Amino acid sequence: MTTRLFVHHPVFRLFSPLFGGTLVYLLILLINNSIALLRETFLGQELYICIGLAYLTQEFSRASLVFFQRLARPKSFLLKVGLQVVSSIVITMILVSLFMYFYFKYLLLYTPNIRELFVFNSIFSFITLLYVVLYLGHYFLYRRNTEKIEKEVAAKQAVETDFIAFKRGINPDLLFESLEAMIVLMKVDPWKAEMLSDNFSTIYRYILSRKAREVVPIAEEITVLNALVTLFNQLPYRKVSLEKVALSGTWVVPSSLLTLVERIIRTTIASENQPLAIRIQEEKEHITVRYKPEEKLQQQLDHQSITDLIHTYRFYSADPIRIGIDQEGAKTIQLPKLNYHESSHP
Repeated sequence: MTTRLFVHHPVFRLFSPLFGGTLVYLLILLINNSIALLRETFLGQELYICIGLAYLTQEFSRASLVFFQRLARPKSFLLKVGLQVVSSIVITMILVSLFMYFYFKYLLLYTPNIRELFVFNSIFSFITLLYVVLYLGHYFLYRRNTEKIEKEVAAKQAVETDFIAFKRGINPDLLFESLEAMIVLMKVDPWKAEMLSDNFSTIYRYILSRKAREVVPIAEEITVLNALVTLFNQLPYRKVSLEKVALSGTWVVPSSLLTLVERIIRTTIASENQPLAIRIQEEKEHITVRYKPEEKLQQQLDHQSITDLIHTYRFYSADPIRIGIDQEGAKTIQLPKLNYHESSHP
């Protein structure tokens, strides 16, 4: 954030001391009642000295701002600001006093008096104080605008997430495929059409009711998954057989297994001769979905195809969803196990 504030911008650092030094020169002429000589001596040596001194004090003040911004202590913001203001003014007074002492002694060949040093120190200290105040004002304005932008981005992401969840909940592909299959079956076998309708309604009741639940028992998810597999076996995809091993009382995000199995079915090449065997097994830290991949050329199951599921699991577990190939050539998708004490009450 340091480089974004205006006091660190190269244009400001280049031109600000020009105006500041000129202003100091005019004020000193006004204080010394020498304003009448302005037309004759405006571009004199004193003007360049004031501009050079303005460059020197501004760069040291900027270095002080950077130092205090990176300083871990003190924790109190007001105390840090107070130290920042005091240190900037003290450094300015030391620099101005040394600079003017050497200028008067070695160029003007006499020692400056207290009044002259006081005038220079007062003006440059005020300019330094103004510099710090401008920095703090811009800092608070930048922080406030940043917070507003972050809130707007978070609101936009929330809307996008809700839209993705809504679209995934509706699942238009499955909806229309099921309705089309029912239209065909009603003319051929009304009983099978009724069975398909029952499985279809079971799946959609579960999908639409999950909004009120953060996690569900895996046994409940498996029950609906059986209905999904039965439904897909009546659609023009490769026939699926679901193999399960004993699963304990672990929990999963609603529709996570449904999403994975549907994605596996849709990315697998359709075949009437070779069934698709999907095995769900429990491991120590994961629930593993395993199958022999025969994926379509233009569609594969990868992290990008289940981005929404990966994003959802990040809220419940630090362990990411893993996709890989085991030693037997089977593709595995590992979902982190969610225990009851790690999740919100469903």
